[in-house]
Amino acid sequence: MQLTPNFTLSDGTYSVMKFPSGEIQVKLTDDFEELDDEAFENEIIIQGSILSSDHFFELAQLVDAIRRQFTPISIGLIMPYCAYSRQDRVCNEGEAFSLKVFTNLINSLGFDLIQTWDNHSDVSSALLNNSFNIPVDKLLTDVTAERYFDFFISPDAGANKKVQSCSKQSNVPMLRADKIRDTATGKILDTILYATPDELLGKRVLIIDDLCANGRTFTELAKAIHLIQPDCIIELYVTHGFFSKGIDPLIESGIHHIYTTGSVCTISHPNLTVLE
Repeated sequence: MQLTPNFTLSDGTYSVMKFPSGEIQVKLTDDFEELDDEAFENEIIIQGSILSSDHFFELAQLVDAIRRQFTPISIGLIMPYCAYSRQDRVCNEGEAFSLKVFTNLINSLGFDLIQTWDNHSDVSSALLNNSFNIPVDKLLTDVTAERYFDFFISPDAGANKKVQSCSKQSNVPMLRADKIRDTATGKILDTILYATPDELLGKRVLIIDDLCANGRTFTELAKAIHLIQPDCIIELYVTHGFFSKGIDPLIESGIHHIYTTGSVCTISHPNLTVLE
């Protein structure tokens, strides 16, 4: 199953006005308004990740404007990054179930189909109506088609299942790592890679995960790899690259190159490839 849009909305098809109070108003452009339903074959796809309340309200107004202009019409959403996926449960009394709150908001817009990419949690797909998720092994093919790797590395227990799937799909052996955290602060105390110096000697490895926020998981893992075997080329793939501390700390830790999609990444760097 996939979304094959007859018409995908872009920035030029609508405008957003922001008032001094902070409120916004969405308006379809004149060129877009003049089109008739046959131009879209009664189907429109909206694409973009929802990273803030402004993004959501822009999306909600856009859906409303389209439905008022074109009736009946099918509206699909390509939302590569599903926000709040890391808050997929209530851990402590008094906390909100953040992922459910977010997916309820998206579901309230009544999309006919929703596509996500490499969700952090399977709970996201379960909570989103009419949704399907493109797994990481499908997204990774653009990298593996151009590059040979001796090993794929899973950075922690949470990534094992996904990296194992990539390993089977690409016929590349998998190595596992574990993070030891301070349970009170969440700080990474140690990273253990289950590999020997001989296994890594002169090899090219690819660390695979769904997202990179500040990058600490990967900088610590890169250091652990080079402690075992300095003569090892390390590369990194993450589907959703926030890179809140930039790319340089990752490169300085020993990672040679980084691959990500354009789902949330807004930066450029000589050692970064953003996959289209």
